[in-house]
Amino acid sequence: RGHAWSIPIASGTTAIHLLSETANQVHITVNGATSIHYATPTGLARTGVPLTHELTVDDSTVAHITTSAPSRLMLVSNPDAEVGSTAWPSTNGAYLGHAFLPPHMNGTLRLTNPGDEVVTLTWRGGGISVAPSGVEHVAWPPAYDDGAATIDGDGDVFLTWTPTEDGTTTDAVSGMMYLPADDTGGLSGGLFSYANLDNTTEESLVVRLAGYSATWNMTGATLANDVFLESDNHASIILGEGNTSLVVESGHPLRVLRTSGGAGLLHLPHDGAERCTRVGTQASGWITTDLPWERMGGRGEIDTKAAWVEGRHPASMSIDVLGSDGVSSHASIGNVWAFHLSRLAYQFSSSIDGMEVAFSGGAVVTNHPEFKPYVVVPPSDRGGPGPRFAATIPSLHPTASSETGAGELELDIEMVHRTSLASTPAYEVRRGWSEPYGTAIADNAGIGLEASEDWTVYPGRLDLLTDYVGWVPDPTYGTSEAVWHTNGEVIEFTLQLASLDVTTREVLV
Repeated sequence: RGHAWSIPIASGTTAIHLLSETANQVHITVNGATSIHYATPTGLARTGVPLTHELTVDDSTVAHITTSAPSRLMLVSNPDAEVGSTAWPSTNGAYLGHAFLPPHMNGTLRLTNPGDEVVTLTWRGGGISVAPSGVEHVAWPPAYDDGAATIDGDGDVFLTWTPTEDGTTTDAVSGMMYLPADDTGGLSGGLFSYANLDNTTEESLVVRLAGYSATWNMTGATLANDVFLESDNHASIILGEGNTSLVVESGHPLRVLRTSGGAGLLHLPHDGAERCTRVGTQASGWITTDLPWERMGGRGEIDTKAAWVEGRHPASMSIDVLGSDGVSSHASIGNVWAFHLSRLAYQFSSSIDGMEVAFSGGAVVTNHPEFKPYVVVPPSDRGGPGPRFAATIPSLHPTASSETGAGELELDIEMVHRTSLASTPAYEVRRGWSEPYGTAIADNAGIGLEASEDWTVYPGRLDLLTDYVGWVPDPTYGTSEAVWHTNGEVIEFTLQLASLDVTTREVLV
């Protein structure tokens, strides 16, 4: 869902369809002219708020759209032609789900059950059951016009919308769309299945690597296999009539694009976006998995920077963790952010080349073959009006005349930009660092625990800690992370990433 879009519009007529759960005020700006539209709820249970607006332009342009409520947007080019198709996400964001708010436009829904049990789906005034590994089609929307109907199921399915009003099949419809993966519920993964029930229009699958290497095999109505590497990373395969399965036997995930006919409109995701991997592990602590990028362990700084620029290895990443919440098998159960920290390193004429110990970001190290982890003390005062931003910048800069490693210096600090990564209510926040400095940083974060009587009497017992709110070193043995102990109260968690430029000059007396 989102609040703002800038969308290229081709000449001719284009339909913009918006869906929200609450009343919506929509601003649409085209060629400098802004129109305001309102969508109001009907008050009926399990219905959403739809709004459809058609734009007709003589030349290609860009439409800017903003909404007052979180909304999903669908763009239909040439709405009078019954062509095109799109996979539609569930209400929790994954494409495999048990609750959907489909487009409230005339068309056909394709419901696919990749599971092993029958799934029953219901909506106001109707319902249907989908057999294991089966496909059903439903003419949509329902006959009544009392808001956009929500579909609820007792299991997880995939939902596809097409503008055809045939109601019996979507395979004969020209269009293109990404097939969500059966194992991850996302736009990439290691297991895909597709049932081609009508071969009137030729259908093809474009298989593309969403990682660094993969070995895959396609069976069923269509037979194919290949090994994808960085230089050979895609293949186009014509589908036979019937059920086809694609499995990644080893390596990284794939993306699968279904195409047919000569029409279609597609939003292309960034190459690094939604690289989805199935973990398939039930755990209450740390787990290990293989990220779908090239490994850079032991590589030099030049190689690492080149990999960042070329996209072979991430400079940072945001991870959405999906799992069972008791209702859906692919509910969002957590978010993780990981990014590299900058590092200051010094070299001396007496040092030994190649003996650097710069293991991790955020550290101040030399190329002497010895080190001791330590923590720089944070600012003691963050008072003042308004929101405060605090940063610790090591300023131990040796000069030609210094004897202890410190000289008289001038520092200019400039904040280049600051980006908000997340803001959400939370009951628990964990913060971790890589070694060898991680444990020292985690221990220092909980220095305020010295005044806690509960921690003194019951060390390591977060469930008995009632007289302290703040960072606590994870009591689990061997970890390098800290837990923000909320004492059972919800907090507003905000994560921001700032980039600072620091210029240092020696003061010449």
